[in-house]
Amino acid sequence: MHRLFPQKLLTIITLDVLEQRLIEMVRRRGASGYTVVKAYGAGSSGEVSGELDVDTNIKFHVVVPQGRMPGMLDDVEEMVREGHHLTVYVSDVAVLGPEKFETPLVESVSR
Repeated sequence: MHRLFPQKLLTIITLDVLEQRLIEMVRRRGASGYTVVKAYGAGSSGEVSGELDVDTNIKFHVVVPQGRMPGMLDDVEEMVREGHHLTVYVSDVAVLGPEKFETPLVESVSR
């Protein structure tokens, strides 16, 4: 049996214009990295096709130790108070090799 270690997964679905702000949050709050995926679908705020530059959502994922989650949620709640539309959920996940998620992201990653 593999040894698994508990972590938290923060997932945010929002407009792609917030991507840089979310990346800055990850760096400031000490996460080890993030994943961004183009997203489209329909929900309470309507349909997002992803076909136009002004009609593009992202799904932003970050895995962190539980102790780093409260600060990130504070930042996300601030974005909601500012009027940004975000779908946010936190999941309990288990990972192999927890050391990968312990070291904060420090170097710039280009796309």
